Amino acid sequence: MTATMPLAGTQRAFAAWLLHRHAGTAPDIVAACDGERAIRLDLYADGYRWRLVDVLRHDYPVLRASLGQDRFDALAEAYLHAHPSRYPSVRHVGTGFARWLATRTPEAPALADLARLEWAQGEVFDAAEADTADIGAMATLPADAWPALRFSVHPAVRRVHLRSNAAALLEVHAGGAVLPALRRQPLATWLLWRHAFDVHWRRLPRDEAAALAAVARGVPFADWCTRLPGPTPALRAAGLLKRWLTDGLLTGLRIP
Repeated sequence: MTATMPLAGTQRAFAAWLLHRHAGTAPDIVAACDGERAIRLDLYADGYRWRLVDVLRHDYPVLRASLGQDRFDALAEAYLHAHPSRYPSVRHVGTGFARWLATRTPEAPALADLARLEWAQGEVFDAAEADTADIGAMATLPADAWPALRFSVHPAVRRVHLRSNAAALLEVHAGGAVLPALRRQPLATWLLWRHAFDVHWRRLPRDEAAALAAVARGVPFADWCTRLPGPTPALRAAGLLKRWLTDGLLTGLRIP
C-alpha cells in the first residue's frame, strides 16, 4: 500500500476491487498485494461476491429452482456487477433484480414476473404491523357517512400485475413438487397479503382489482362502489368489504 494514499482513497480503491475484481479499478491496492496477501485479497473478494449471490438465492428460491443453480448464479453475478449494492443491509440487494432481468434473456418477461412476485412476497412478510379495521365499527356507522368513507390499506398488502403463470410456480414450489415451465398468459392482477405470519396470494377478478386500487388511492366509497359492474353494485361492494376485512387488508376508516 502506498504510504501517501489517503484513507478515503484506499477505502474507495478497496471497494472497487471487491465490487468489480478489475486491477484497473484499484491499481494501488493490487500492486501492493503479492504472494500470500494477494491470495487473501482474492479470498475476501470471492467471499463478498458469493455472500451476495447467496442472499439472492434466498430471496428468489423459486426463480433459482426454475432456472437451475448454475444459470441463476451466473445471472446473479452479472446483476451484482451491473448494480453493486448501495444499501447498508443485504435485505435490499435484490431490489432491482426483476427490472434488470426484464431485458436479459429470451424468456425475460416471464422471469421478471416471477422475480417481481417473489420480491413482493418478501416485502409482504417484512412489512410493518398495523391494527386492522373492525367489522363491528363499520356496522355502527350512520348511513350518511358511507358515501365519503375512505379506507387505509394495510402495509403488508401488495398488488402485482403478471403476464405469466409465475403464481402457479410459487404454489407448486411451496408443495415441493416439480416446477412447470414458465409461460406467458393474459395480464392478471394478483393480491399478496400477510395473515398469522404467513404470506397468502390469490388472483383478483377485474372488478375487485379496480376497486382495491381505488381504495389504495383514497377514493371514497361512493365513487368506487358505483363503478362496480352488475345490477347490484352495492351488494358486490359489501361482499368485497367483508372479504377484505376478514383477510385483514384494511387498517382504518376515515370520514372527511
